Amino acid sequence: MSHLTLNPQQIQAALEALVEKPGGLNQVLELALNSFMKAERTEYLRGANGNKGNGYRSITGLGIGDSLSLQVPRDRLNQFKPWILNVMKEQSDTLNELCFELYAKGLTTRDIESVTESIYGQKLTRSAVSRITKNLYDEMKSFREQAISEYYPIVYLDATFVKTKRDTVSSEAYYVALAVKHDMTREVIGIYNAPTESASNWDDIVLDLKSRGLKQTDLVVIDNLKGLDTAIERHFDCRIQKCVLHLKRNILRKVKKAHRSELADDLRYVFNLDERSDDREEFMIRAKWLYEKWGKLYRTLSIFNDQDYLQYYATYLDFEPLIWNMIYTTNWIERLNKSFKRTLKIRNSMPSVDSVLTLLSKVAIDMNNTTYRYPIGRFEKSELFN
Repeated sequence: MSHLTLNPQQIQAALEALVEKPGGLNQVLELALNSFMKAERTEYLRGANGNKGNGYRSITGLGIGDSLSLQVPRDRLNQFKPWILNVMKEQSDTLNELCFELYAKGLTTRDIESVTESIYGQKLTRSAVSRITKNLYDEMKSFREQAISEYYPIVYLDATFVKTKRDTVSSEAYYVALAVKHDMTREVIGIYNAPTESASNWDDIVLDLKSRGLKQTDLVVIDNLKGLDTAIERHFDCRIQKCVLHLKRNILRKVKKAHRSELADDLRYVFNLDERSDDREEFMIRAKWLYEKWGKLYRTLSIFNDQDYLQYYATYLDFEPLIWNMIYTTNWIERLNKSFKRTLKIRNSMPSVDSVLTLLSKVAIDMNNTTYRYPIGRFEKSELFN
């Protein structure tokens, strides 16, 4: 068979004409890649004793708006590996990472099938996407089980609720542990699930943190979750601050609308962050005043006449005023919970506990690598960090 000889200008003109046709760009890519691999095998076999070409095997690659059909040359000894296959593997790895990110942002497997087909021209089957997300599950599980530091100056603990399917769909508690490290950066160190909040659940969580390395913390900031303070005191010699904002919200939800504005002002007076010389004694005096004013109308306000109960809400006063607004509330976890909700909001409910834990873990890792890696400058002057 005679070979057609074309000069570079003619080859370029032919390629341009082919590219202009529908699907022409992918055809050019197929021709070029197949030719590269064939030429690479020819060079590889040059001078190779006893080894020869042995046909081709078909694979599918990612093209532009469509998939590519490639013919990979083989040799008899099965030793030849075309360079282009490394590029194909990198493409596949990129696709896997894309699927990870899409799933972590809340897209369903069906959504991911559609996106990958639109971008790469290669429709991944639902089972293929499921395999990719299974790998993500495993990576996120490793994150939740990894070793943590022995010491964190501050640890924040709170729970959020997500509709999750077991036998039926119901709201289940997902517990989060967010810590401030000695270098004043933050880190999510734990994500857990239990169908409901309970003292035994918190005990298990504290035990897990200890088993993964935690030996000491100086301050734990929590909501008034049942049994949590007892679990902490059982395992750590540290101070506890209960969330003041949660307390205020719970109180104001249970009073008449006509009283809310005035009572909200009185609560701000009791928890006065602007009075830098404030101390526990003055705080208790103001708390008793609030009880005497409102206690006859609302029995729930009897807590302001209970110094043992209130001591957990006044711990922030033991520290420098500069950091009061960062330790008197679990707001940092609430902001993290909002990031969780943004990821979960496009789903009415999650298909399993593992799927929720996976998505929450991915959000946590992203936060650890971005927002939380910057130190909180005001902690520099606190005794907690010196």
